[in-house]
Amino acid sequence: MRFAGVLDNLVKVRNGMTGAFGEGREDNRRAFVNAREDKGDEAEPARAQSMFGQNRTITGLRELIGIQGDNPNILEKIFKADKASVEARRQMGMELSSDPATKLGQVIGHLGADLVQDRSREAWWLLNAPQAVGNVLNEVGITVANKNIFNKMDIKYDSKNNPLTIKSPEAVRAGAVDEKSGRLKKGWQIQKQSDGTEVLAQRRYDPGNTAALGIPVGLAINSGIGLMNPYGGQEGYQAAIPSEEDRSKTDNVLAEVASKYILGRTGNMLPWSEFQQVRPDVSKDEYMRYKAFKFDKEGDMNPFDDGQMTLPSGVVKYNNDGIHGAEVQFLGRSLPLHTAIAPAALGILGTMAGVRQRKNKLGEAIGRPIRDGFIGGMSGAIGGMAIGNSIEDERRRRNAAENKLDTIDK
Repeated sequence: MRFAGVLDNLVKVRNGMTGAFGEGREDNRRAFVNAREDKGDEAEPARAQSMFGQNRTITGLRELIGIQGDNPNILEKIFKADKASVEARRQMGMELSSDPATKLGQVIGHLGADLVQDRSREAWWLLNAPQAVGNVLNEVGITVANKNIFNKMDIKYDSKNNPLTIKSPEAVRAGAVDEKSGRLKKGWQIQKQSDGTEVLAQRRYDPGNTAALGIPVGLAINSGIGLMNPYGGQEGYQAAIPSEEDRSKTDNVLAEVASKYILGRTGNMLPWSEFQQVRPDVSKDEYMRYKAFKFDKEGDMNPFDDGQMTLPSGVVKYNNDGIHGAEVQFLGRSLPLHTAIAPAALGILGTMAGVRQRKNKLGEAIGRPIRDGFIGGMSGAIGGMAIGNSIEDERRRRNAAENKLDTIDK
């Protein structure tokens, strides 16, 4: 009898594992979209929210931890699954089983599918460039400042003030439905109400316009890491596609722009004999120590002994006093505190301030969040770049003067 029970559980584990392993990307995408539509949210949210909401390993882990209550606090929202998502997966036959053996098999199957389908590696692919990290942080900030930017759908009504349905003749006149096919047009979705009826809702902000809110932080980061010059490299660096006559310049502007924009490439540091001509603020000793730091991938978790820190494999590094001042290096890209990180941060804060929903004395919403967010973001980024460049110029001027004095003394 005991053997039969063990065999029965093994069969349950196998069945759970097989079913979970077979779930595909489209299954998880549909469940995610269905849950958002049931909640009255826009089907296309911020990128980080979309990626993690469609990752079955993450959503499964949240289900194992528990399900949110009616008024979840911030910790519940982060770690527990929300009811709408759990219900959407149940409707598609993707819920976690209540049977422990089957649930164990499902967990194993989800982990296996994650490896085969590269689900969790997508997080790294999304965040493997400074600009991408900046955009994701910017979207998180926007969501905090105004949750309606990515989520809000407005239910539409006909001329008699009844909720518009897909079968209503007025749906075509409202531009919600194609007359010949009966299919919904862009920006519209079906939304279920509490009584089970399905009405039409229109997104408040188009995805292309919300994506434009990432321009300020992208401008700040690209400028800070030296990708904005189409004619060559930043001071002390080669062009991405260097000229034979002058490695700091390029003979092929189109290839230079393509290398920087598409590949995110920047040129290497110039040899010392050329570098010192454009960067007199850097001594040869500082130059050599910086090159050693740049290519060192050995882990160093103590920044207090030498002002430097390197995560294992050199993915992220910190240098308190490099040739760009304080800086973070991410995948070999230098992000100076004054000329990249601070302007990007101010761009994000400016965007958040601009998109924040404002109301008049009557409680009515005023302003245009997308426009105001863009203006706020550009003001913060450009202002941060101006201040940061001024600080950096002064730092270089002071160091150049000190190097000149040291040369005279010698």
